[in-house]
Amino acid sequence: MPVGAGASVRPAAEWGDGMGQQPQTRRAIKEQQRGRRGILPVLIGVLALVVLGAAVWFGKGLFTSAEPTGSPSAIPGVAAPLTTTPAPSTTPSTTTSATTGATATPEVDPIVKAVASCRAKWALQSAARADAYRSLSQWDRHLKIMNDLQAGKLTLAQAKAAWPATTEKAADNIVAFRAADKALAASKDACAVAAGATGADADAIRRCAASLKAVGGVLAQARVAIAPWETHLKDQSHFKSGGMTPAAAEAAWRALWKKGLATLPGYQAVAPQGQSAACTLPT
Repeated sequence: MPVGAGASVRPAAEWGDGMGQQPQTRRAIKEQQRGRRGILPVLIGVLALVVLGAAVWFGKGLFTSAEPTGSPSAIPGVAAPLTTTPAPSTTPSTTTSATTGATATPEVDPIVKAVASCRAKWALQSAARADAYRSLSQWDRHLKIMNDLQAGKLTLAQAKAAWPATTEKAADNIVAFRAADKALAASKDACAVAAGATGADADAIRRCAASLKAVGGVLAQARVAIAPWETHLKDQSHFKSGGMTPAAAEAAWRALWKKGLATLPGYQAVAPQGQSAACTLPT
């Protein structure tokens, strides 16, 4: 091939197949590019392994540090510090003392207490007194009819016509008296005041106590007088139901009539005093 003047011809060896030489064909150029691309993923993988190893080394150093942080009980092999519960104080609590003093029941005045006791007992005794008076008033009228019959002031027919009015609700009145008397006996109230107590209230308590004593004597007589009346009413009920013969009923009646005449006067002698007794207490 002709060349121009002054130009030099490169040796053929310069265009050989060495690594530093340029490829002569397109195929060779493409194969060279693919080789370069295959090296890049390898380099990235190596770099990732290096980073992962560094992270593992750092984490190991963190968890095996000679000076751990956080709660000792949360770290394996390290015991939590011992804590102790303080012993209860033996010093008296001023708060408790103050509370106890504030809720303590105040002492009740003896006069006030005596007045309340008198009032409660008087109410019970008055109820029994009223029931006894009501019941024994019927018994008194019942006996008087028999007295008039025996004296010839009434005929038998007139006596039989008059007796039913005296027995109306008589059994109920006796039951009421027994219940009131039982409640009075169960009461623990005692109307009393200290001997040295003075003043209007103390005097009122003593007067009430005297009235209670008077009514108590009336009720003692009433318990005796009401017994034959109670028995007679039961006998009448038995006779009406066929439990007693006419002869037995009449004999029992005559015995109870005589017993009534013997016991009722004792009640009648003290009843007026009991009825007029009063108990006026300070409010």
